[in-house]
Amino acid sequence: MGNSDHTLSNYFSRSSSILLLAPSHQSPDDKACIDLLTQDQPSETNVLSVTLSASPSERLSVWQREAGNELPTRATIIDGRREMTKANLPTSEAGTISVRGLPREADLFDLSISIASQLGEWQSTDETTSLCLHSVTALLATYDAERVVDLISALNDLCERFSVTAHHHIDPDKHDEEMLAMLRPLYDAVIEYTPEDGWIPTESVTMTTKPSFRSTVTPPGGVSKIDPDHPETVPMRYSFETLLDLLSPPRRRTLLYHLKNQPDQVIPLDRLAEEIHDIDRSLPIRDSSSPEDIRNELLDCHLPSLQEAGIAKYDANSETVHYTQNQGLESFLQYIETIELG
Repeated sequence: MGNSDHTLSNYFSRSSSILLLAPSHQSPDDKACIDLLTQDQPSETNVLSVTLSASPSERLSVWQREAGNELPTRATIIDGRREMTKANLPTSEAGTISVRGLPREADLFDLSISIASQLGEWQSTDETTSLCLHSVTALLATYDAERVVDLISALNDLCERFSVTAHHHIDPDKHDEEMLAMLRPLYDAVIEYTPEDGWIPTESVTMTTKPSFRSTVTPPGGVSKIDPDHPETVPMRYSFETLLDLLSPPRRRTLLYHLKNQPDQVIPLDRLAEEIHDIDRSLPIRDSSSPEDIRNELLDCHLPSLQEAGIAKYDANSETVHYTQNQGLESFLQYIETIELG
């Protein structure tokens, strides 16, 4: 079944994860990508573009060629290439484009945290958010298939929770049928381009359990990248998905950064809210909510999540927060804090 670009953008409505099968960096691939990113008007959209092969300027040129010069309200390009070069990207009344690089020795975990933190920052905005990952082919050329599958599963779950419309590119000419068959069930929908029939859209069969190479997950909390004197790996008891969920909201990251540095593990809630407020005021990337608003946010959102994960709990009688030390989590948090705040 052939499809026009307009039909393509409406076929899947708001599927949270779409696999886009087309030869990379060719016209059908580019047109479909921008079509999926512009299901809403740019002024009503946040766009997160993750590029692993082309430069940010090259990805921007695809947008300009297919969608014109109007930028989304918010747009960020995560440059995950091994060899990054700085690029000056334009601004407009509609918004600006920021570029986020990764550490030189970054791996899949660094990439996933960068994606999750950006989506978390946009979670409370009025605009819809769209994610483009370009491409799975580039990931499979660098990492083992099982690790890539785990990353895809975690990101798709995150996008579903955040109501993000995401599509991932893959070049079918670079992979055998066995690999493609393994990837297809990970997505809500698949659209595949063939020269004979154009775009062929299919919806994946709903599965209670998506394919994974892991039954349980214990991602490393190693400190080797930030503490060369202690190169050992510290075991982590949290799953990959749990860590992404915990660290997505910016204020929760601030809270965790602060908790891990406390000399004692019992903190009055009012004092904690004041301290988080002071930290946020010093960071241009954070909003400056009042201590009272932060206190309510901690009670309603962040502390329940941390209590469920066994990291901290709130005692309503004494109005104190009890933090449980965790060497693996704290090593990981130190690394993420270094990436985010320098």
